[in-house]
Amino acid sequence: MPITLENSLCNRQHLIDSVKEEIIGPGKIRDNYILFNPIGNSVFESKNELYTPRYWLVAGTKEEILQRETPSQRYVSGMLFPVGTMTNDDETTEIIIKDNENDDDALDKMFEYKDDIEATESEGDIELFPQKNDFMPSSIGMTFCIDKNVPNLKVVIKGGSYKPHKVRVRGENNSYTWWLREGVKGELYISTKELNTYKHISYHVDLFNAKREKASQFNVQVQARLREINSFFIITVSVTNRSDSNGIDRDQVTLFQAELSIETPGSYSFSPYPKLYQLNNNLSEEDASADLLYRNEHIYALGHGCATDWDQKAEKVKVIRTTFMPEYETMSMTPDIETENGKLTIKMSDLAGLSSNTHPKDILYPLIQDYENWINRKETEITSLPSPLQPVAKKHMELCRESLKRMKRGLKLLEDPQILRAFQLANLAILLQQENGKEKRNGYVLMDEKNIKLEFDKPIEKVLKDEKKLVNASNTWRAFQIAFFLLSIESLADETSMDREIVDLIWFPTGGGKTEAYLGVAAFQMILRRLRNPSDAGVDVMMRYTLRLLTADQFQRASRLICALEYIRRKYAPELGDIPYSIGIWVGSKTTPNKNRAALEMLKKLAKDKSGNQSFIVHSCPWCGAHLGHYLSKGGKDKKRFFIGYKEKDQKLVIHCPDRNCDFYKELPIYIVDETIYEKRPTFLIGTIDKFVQLVWEPKARSLFGIDNKGNHFISPPSLIIQDELHLISGPLGTLTGLFEALIEELCLKKIGKKTIKPKIIAATATIKHFEEQVLALFGREKSRLFPSPGLEHDDSFFARPAKDKNGELMPGRKYVGVYTTTVGSMMAQVMTFSSILQASNDIKEDERDPYWTLLAFYNTLRELGGGLTLAQTDIPQYSRAMQMRKGSVEKTRYINNFIELTSRKQSYEISKTIDDLKYSYNPDNNKNKAIDLCFASNIIEVGVDIDRLSVMAIIGQPKTTAQYIQVSGRVGRRWWERPGLVFTIYSNTKSRDKSHFEHFRDYHQKLYAQVEATSVTPFSDSCMDRGLPAVIVGLIRQALTLDVAITPGRKGIERYLEEKILPFYERLVKRAELIDAEQVNELKDRFKRILKNILEGNYTSWKVDAKVKGFMYPAGSTIPITLKHSAIPMMNSMRNVDAECRGLITDLYISNTDDGVDSSWEELFK
Repeated sequence: MPITLENSLCNRQHLIDSVKEEIIGPGKIRDNYILFNPIGNSVFESKNELYTPRYWLVAGTKEEILQRETPSQRYVSGMLFPVGTMTNDDETTEIIIKDNENDDDALDKMFEYKDDIEATESEGDIELFPQKNDFMPSSIGMTFCIDKNVPNLKVVIKGGSYKPHKVRVRGENNSYTWWLREGVKGELYISTKELNTYKHISYHVDLFNAKREKASQFNVQVQARLREINSFFIITVSVTNRSDSNGIDRDQVTLFQAELSIETPGSYSFSPYPKLYQLNNNLSEEDASADLLYRNEHIYALGHGCATDWDQKAEKVKVIRTTFMPEYETMSMTPDIETENGKLTIKMSDLAGLSSNTHPKDILYPLIQDYENWINRKETEITSLPSPLQPVAKKHMELCRESLKRMKRGLKLLEDPQILRAFQLANLAILLQQENGKEKRNGYVLMDEKNIKLEFDKPIEKVLKDEKKLVNASNTWRAFQIAFFLLSIESLADETSMDREIVDLIWFPTGGGKTEAYLGVAAFQMILRRLRNPSDAGVDVMMRYTLRLLTADQFQRASRLICALEYIRRKYAPELGDIPYSIGIWVGSKTTPNKNRAALEMLKKLAKDKSGNQSFIVHSCPWCGAHLGHYLSKGGKDKKRFFIGYKEKDQKLVIHCPDRNCDFYKELPIYIVDETIYEKRPTFLIGTIDKFVQLVWEPKARSLFGIDNKGNHFISPPSLIIQDELHLISGPLGTLTGLFEALIEELCLKKIGKKTIKPKIIAATATIKHFEEQVLALFGREKSRLFPSPGLEHDDSFFARPAKDKNGELMPGRKYVGVYTTTVGSMMAQVMTFSSILQASNDIKEDERDPYWTLLAFYNTLRELGGGLTLAQTDIPQYSRAMQMRKGSVEKTRYINNFIELTSRKQSYEISKTIDDLKYSYNPDNNKNKAIDLCFASNIIEVGVDIDRLSVMAIIGQPKTTAQYIQVSGRVGRRWWERPGLVFTIYSNTKSRDKSHFEHFRDYHQKLYAQVEATSVTPFSDSCMDRGLPAVIVGLIRQALTLDVAITPGRKGIERYLEEKILPFYERLVKRAELIDAEQVNELKDRFKRILKNILEGNYTSWKVDAKVKGFMYPAGSTIPITLKHSAIPMMNSMRNVDAECRGLITDLYISNTDDGVDSSWEELFK
C-alpha cells in the first residue's frame, strides 16, 4: 500500500504522544493492562504477576500505576515541586532501568557524564559554569494581553497527584511501593476590575480529584499582576506549589503534569501582543518590513518557566495554556501558480521548441501578466494598511515592479534570434539534465573463452532519453525559476547593461528549487557565449560553495547539465564550435587529487582495493547512470574484479563511461585533477571558497581566468559567478572572503571599448537578513536585489503561496516540538526522547514505517555528538528495553543495530556512501532492511543533503543561529504532501539561551524567517588585512603579471606593471574600502604600500621559502626552521583557522629591518 498523508499524520502524532508520555506523562493505559483494585489485600503470587502492567479507576477514569519507580524517577518534566526543594535532595533525578523483570535487584543506572574538559565543524565550547538553579522548579506562569473591557478570567490548574501503595509478593518479607495516579484540578475566577485596582493579588486554590474530593496535601498559590499599556492590560499569572513535605514523601506533594490554563468569558477573547509599529514610531526599515510581512501572525502569551500554547487555527483565541512540550506547525509553501484558467504550467519541452511551435514570448506572457495583475492588486491594498507600515509597503511593491520590468526586458530580448536560440537550447539542456543520469545502472563482466563483455542490469535504451523521447515530457519550470531566468537575460546578453552590476539573490525556502533556477541561467550564458564566438572557450561560470559535501553533491547535478550541453554541442557543432563543454571540480586534496601523478597512484590502489569503499568523486556516468568503479565477473573459472570507468591516457587520469553505447564512452568531459583543470579550462568550474586561496600559490591558476603567460587575456574571463548558500559566508570566513573577492573580480574584469565590465554575480540562500550590507561587504556591489521580492505578507510573494487541498484548507507542514527537561541533563533527555521516537516508529504498520523509521539527530558540536554516539551503543538499547517492559511488550523492543555518523571527520567518499545509505527505504523483511535507524550529524548536513524520505529529526540544543536552525530542520519533511516532517528540539536546561527559546517557542517559530540574525562581514578590519591583504596583493602579482614574475618576485618585472596593472587594482580596492568601511581607507593604503615595498625592496629570489633561496612567504600554520623565516612572512593557505602551536621566543633578527624614511619613486603613484 502506498503511504498516504492521512496515515502519516496519524503516525506523526503517535511519535509526539509517545515522547510526551515518556518525558511528562501520564502513561497511556494500553489494552494489555489489567485493572487493579487498591482496596483489600495487595499480595501477588509471583514477581511476574507483580510487574504485569496495571491501571486503576478513579470515578470511572482509567489512571496509571507506576510499578517500577517513583514518579520523580519516572518523569523528568512538567513537575511543580514544593518551594525550596533542592536539586540534590534524595534521589529525584535518578532514572531507573530495570533490565531483568525477574530480578528485582538488577537495576541499572544510566552512567553519569561528567563535565570533563575535552578537545572541542565546532568542537564545542566547554560550559565551565552551567547556568542552572540550585532549586527545583516550583512555579510556572504566563504573560498575556487582554482588552480593558474583559470582565473576568477563569484560571484552571490541572495536574497529576501520585500516592504510594504497598504491595507484596507471597513468601517475601519485604514490600514494594506502587504509585497510583489521580488527576487533580482547581479553578479560580479573577476580576479584572479588582486586579486593576490592586495591581498585584495572591490567591489560594484548592485542588480536587475526579470524585470532587479535596487534595488537602497541596497548598497552591496563584499570583496575578497587571500592567496598563495603551488601551490594553498586560497580565502575568503564575502558579506556585507551596505545599509542606514534612513527614511525607515529597512525591506526594509534587504536582506532576502541571498545566495552567486561562479562559475568557462569553464572546470575549485574548488580544494579541502589541507589535513594534504600534509601540514605536521610529522603526528601522528592516523592523518595519518584518512587521508588515508578519502583521497577521499574532502572539497571545509568553511563558515563564514553561512554554505557552493556543489554538493555531482559531480566529479568536479564548483559551491559552502552559505546556512543557510546545508544538508549532509551519505552513507548507507551494511554488505552483493558480490563475483564472487553472494551474499555470510552463513546460520545458514547449520552451525548447520540441513540443510546441509557439514562440516562448507567447508562452511566458501569461506569467508576466499575472504577476503584473498581482502587483496592481497589492498596491491598492496599501492604503488600508496601518500608516506606519505604508512607506515600507510601497518600497516592497516598487521592488516587485522593478523585477517585473526586468522580466519584461528579458522577454523582449527573446525577439533577437541568437538570444532566442540560446534560450531554447538552455531549456533543452535543463530538460535533458533532469531526465538523464539519475537512474543508476550496475552490471557484471561476462567472461567466456573468446572475449570479455560488460552487461548492465538496465539497457541504455530504456534509461537514456533524447529529444525524440522528450517531446511529450511533463517537466515544468516552477514559476519563480523561469521568472528568474527571464530577469537575468539582459545582464548576460548585454554586458554593458546596468543590471550587470546588480547582485541577484535567489531567496526561496529550503527544497524550493533554487539550484535549477541558477543552472538554467548558467546554461543560457554558456550557450550564448559559444553562439557569439565558438572559439571563445574557457571558464565561463564559476560556482562556489563553502562545504565540500555540498560541492560534491551539486557537482553530480552540474555534471549532468554539462553532459547535456556537450550532447547538444556535438549535434549543433556548426553553431557551437568544436571545443567540448566541460566541468571541473576544484577542491582540496582530501576530495580530489591535485596532481596527475597522485591521481594515477590512487587509480592503481583503487583497482587493487577489494573492499571497494574508497573511490573518486564521480561514482556514475552523469549521462546514462552507469556505475564507475568495481565490477564482478560472471562466468569463467574464477570470480574476478574489474575497475572500470577511469583510465590513464598520456600520463593523465581520464574518466569515461563503461558502456560502449553511451555518448561518453571515450571520455566524460569531467576534470577532477588540478593540473588537468589548469590545462583544459573547464567551461563550468565548481569549487570551495578555500580553494581560491591557491591563486596565491599556483601561477597556473591564471588560465582559469583566460590569462596567458604574458599577463594578457587570450580568451574572455568568467562571465558569471554563482555563490550558493550565501548565509554561510559570514563571520571570519566571510570577512576573509570579502577581501579575497576583490582579487577574483579583478581577474574577471574585461574591457568593452572604454568601459570595464565586471562579471555577473548570482547568489542563493534560504535564510538571509540585511543582505544589502552583506553583499556590499563581500562583493563590493552597491546594488543587490532579492528574488522573489517580498510582497505585503510573508506567505504571498506571488511565486510562493501556502499549499491548500481541494477544499481550500491549508495543507500540513513541518511540525516543531520543544522538549525541555527539568530534573535530568541533556544526555538523559536524548536517551528518553530517542528511545521514545525509535520505539514508537516500531508501533506503526509495517508498510507505513518508512517516513519515521530513520531518526536524524543534529548536534551543534562534535563533542556533544561523540556523547550521542556512546548513547546509541549502550543507554538507548537499555532504556528502550526497560520502556517496553514497563508497557508489557518487551518482545516488541526495537533494537538499534544500524547507526551512522555524518560529520566532517569522514572522508569525502565515506560521506557520499553515508548519504546513499540514508536513501535506503524501510523494508519489512529484516534480512533485506538496509534502512538506517539513527544518524548522528553535525553542521555538514546544513546544506546539500536532499533525502526526501527522511521525516523525523532531533536537534540537540538550540543552534547558534536561526539560519542554521532553519537549514538543518529543512532536511526533513521535504515530501510534505505525503510525509510531513517532525522536528524535536531538545533544549539544555543549563543554558539560559535554550531556556529563553523554550519559553518563547511559539512566537519564535511563528516568525522564524524574521528571526534570522544579520551576518557580520568586515573585510577591511585590521585583523583581516593582517592575514588576507598580503595574499591578495601576491595573488594579483602572480596571476595578472607575466609568468616570470609569478615564478620569481623580481623588482624590475613588477615595476614594469605598476601603472598598468597594480595601480588600477589599488584604486579599485581603495574605492571598495570607501564603500564598505571608510574609516579603514588610510589603514588600507598604508598597509598596501608597506607590503608592496617589502616585495620590491626585499631582494627576494623566490616566492616560497626554501633552503637555497630567499623566499618571501611560507604557509601560515606550517613549522619551518627559524633561519628560513628571516624576512619571510606567513601566508594564508586556507580561509579558515590555520594557527600553529608555537613557543614564544624573543629575537633580534628584525632589528636591522628599519625604514630609512625615503620614499621610492614608485610610491608616489600610490596616493
